[in-house]
Amino acid sequence: MTEWTNSHHLALTVTREGHTIPVFMAVSSLSLSALQVQLGRFLHPEERAVSKGAEQHHYLLGRHAAKLAAVDFTGVAANNIRIRPGVFGQPVLSCPGYSNLQVSITHSAGSAMAVVFPEAHPMAVDIELLDGDRFLPPLTPAEAALIAPLSYTSEEQTYLLWTAREALSKVLRTGFTTDLELFNVKSVAMNGSFMVAEFQHFLQYKAISWIAGNMACSLVVPQRSQVDMAALQTLTSQVS
Repeated sequence: MTEWTNSHHLALTVTREGHTIPVFMAVSSLSLSALQVQLGRFLHPEERAVSKGAEQHHYLLGRHAAKLAAVDFTGVAANNIRIRPGVFGQPVLSCPGYSNLQVSITHSAGSAMAVVFPEAHPMAVDIELLDGDRFLPPLTPAEAALIAPLSYTSEEQTYLLWTAREALSKVLRTGFTTDLELFNVKSVAMNGSFMVAEFQHFLQYKAISWIAGNMACSLVVPQRSQVDMAALQTLTSQVS
């Protein structure tokens, strides 16, 4: 498998009812040492106090990816953009000259992904390292039957649906603090190399999920919004 080893960012074309929604995404897989030498370039002064080791690496990766996307969106210098935790731990983006911008950040192993979008168009991302030693709740029998015909391994199936649920929980700002059955998937279909899933209880959202190297990835967007799949492919295929 190809692993992410650098960073990439781009505009993601999202359309809804004839209107284009400005959205920017980024991924980062820089090493901790590579991130540390450029802290002053992408961290706001109030973001400097971070822990050490793996936790610091995850934090910096997430901030790096988020700032790449936020700079693309706003044109404001990265170190003037602040991301702080909200009351539920969700990232809250503050940028001079802009209001009602939101960011979703996810990291796993040595990689991070972020998406910056208008508050009026909720979105969220999740990535997970394909790790056969990690326990994840099994698919429901109905979900297993839905995804079985698709050309994924059993591990990929589990992780794709897990990331779809995780991203949905971020949009809803609940995390997995409620019954997991609420996040059950009711349908899946392929769109090129992407799996598009719809949810049993949250019909207003859909998840676009894919495998990139050794990662399972999901982007949750409003149901009737259309996403440029080629851009998603470019975003992760160039990080190799």
